[in-house]
Amino acid sequence: MEDKLMLMIPGPTPVPEQVLLAMAKHPIGHRSADFGKIMAEVTQNLKWLHQTQNDLLILTASGTGAMEAGIINFLSPGDRVLVGSNGKFGERWAEVTDAYGLQTERITAEWGKPLDPEQFREKLEADTQKPSRPSSSLTAKLQRELSTICKRSTAMSKPTVKR
Repeated sequence: MEDKLMLMIPGPTPVPEQVLLAMAKHPIGHRSADFGKIMAEVTQNLKWLHQTQNDLLILTASGTGAMEAGIINFLSPGDRVLVGSNGKFGERWAEVTDAYGLQTERITAEWGKPLDPEQFREKLEADTQKPSRPSSSLTAKLQRELSTICKRSTAMSKPTVKR
């Protein structure tokens, strides 16, 4: 593979020959039984890798896509975020939070230099707009009740994969 280009995201990441050959095969439909079998195997292997029995979500996106998914599912325009930036990924977090209309405050360091935890402590302790939180017993009760409703609802059923 010396004459092959290296994938540099982040890396360098060599792409093994068997992967290149597999990618050259005719694609299969994402609703086919063959695809379902592959997804079931990949999901099980990822659960083993991450040592979990919980559900997991596979994103067919770049790291930026995963960042965006996290941001748009947990935050709303106008929410405040504190981003540490000492390299490309920190810069990207800040760019994405800005793009989604969040109030982004940055703690920065030169690329490759460590961020100062003391700066985070100071910012967080100086925060006067602390969110109000319901009591944990009320939150736990609501979570239990919603969980029961969701489990009973057919609208929340897990899709089954035909094999």
